[in-house]
Amino acid sequence: MIKIHILDCGSTFVDEALPLSNRSKNPLAFSGLGRKKNHQIEVPVTAYLIEHPQALILVDTGWDAAVRKDARRYEGFVNYHASPGVLPEGKAVTEHLARYGYRAADIDYCILTHMDIDHAGGIGMIKDAKCIMAGRAELEAAAKSNPRYLKRLWRGIDIKAFPDEEYDLLNDGSVKLIPLPGHSAGMTGVRAEGSGGFCVIAGDCGYARESYEKLVLPGIAWNRKQAEDSLRRLQAYSRDERCIAVLMTHDPEYKTGEIIL
Repeated sequence: MIKIHILDCGSTFVDEALPLSNRSKNPLAFSGLGRKKNHQIEVPVTAYLIEHPQALILVDTGWDAAVRKDARRYEGFVNYHASPGVLPEGKAVTEHLARYGYRAADIDYCILTHMDIDHAGGIGMIKDAKCIMAGRAELEAAAKSNPRYLKRLWRGIDIKAFPDEEYDLLNDGSVKLIPLPGHSAGMTGVRAEGSGGFCVIAGDCGYARESYEKLVLPGIAWNRKQAEDSLRRLQAYSRDERCIAVLMTHDPEYKTGEIIL
């Protein structure tokens, strides 16, 4: 049996055009620049804990607890302006782990769907995990000068690269890392499959059911063509009769709960 715990790791406030670009004809609307507060929405930030017979797997980390003290300083001006972090007490990823009886050192794999701050921000709290991984293209992009990536957060932490192709994590087909580039250079999804069906953890490939059902791109896209192709792949997964759920980090449809495969 494979169990996926959906971890509520707080939230962030963004312009409504950031998750769904069709909310505005302004190509810069997602940034919130010049936009009124009535266009701002609160979206959840989630991470996922997969209890697998062979391994304990964490997908993304959510915010670091430092966001509680001074989110503006922690995130930096650009990131804070675009998506200020909110992390209530008890919702940091390590606090969730503790509720299930785990420590960071118990994690066999931490898979980062991509390196944006609301996905990799808490990496310092789980640095004792046995193996932390991200896609090769994502790590290469994150090493360059780009305000969306805060390299100081993972400085000194060993992050291993996996190839930018479908990757069988446990060598038995039950957990596969699947490339879903577009939102970022190395955006990666996780497909977990058990006897009862499969589930796709899609990161920011999409933000809501509308994303993959109607192929609505996110406001931030490193490559729009790839982003659309990835949404089509997600759409195909969703239409498979064995698909139990498509989980996206900021989708209010799946903020908490667990899925058994």
